[in-house]
Amino acid sequence: MASQGTIEREVAIFEQHQREGKTRWFVRVSCNFFEPRVYGPFPDEHEAERFRGGAEFELRKLLDYELPSLSDDCHFPVLR
Repeated sequence: MASQGTIEREVAIFEQHQREGKTRWFVRVSCNFFEPRVYGPFPDEHEAERFRGGAEFELRKLLDYELPSLSDDCHFPVLR
């Protein structure tokens, strides 16, 4: 885990092949302040990419704006 004040995050797309020849797409969202989560399956890479973009935006918004204000209310350390 990173030291306090360092935010490490990753949003990645990966594919999984099934026996029937179908490909399913998933999005993994990781951050050193939360447990990693996997979302999907998505029908194609384009849909997974759209979700990834939204997930990056929401994670950035949470870490940059909402988490510091929550830390003031709940006495969590402020992340800068």
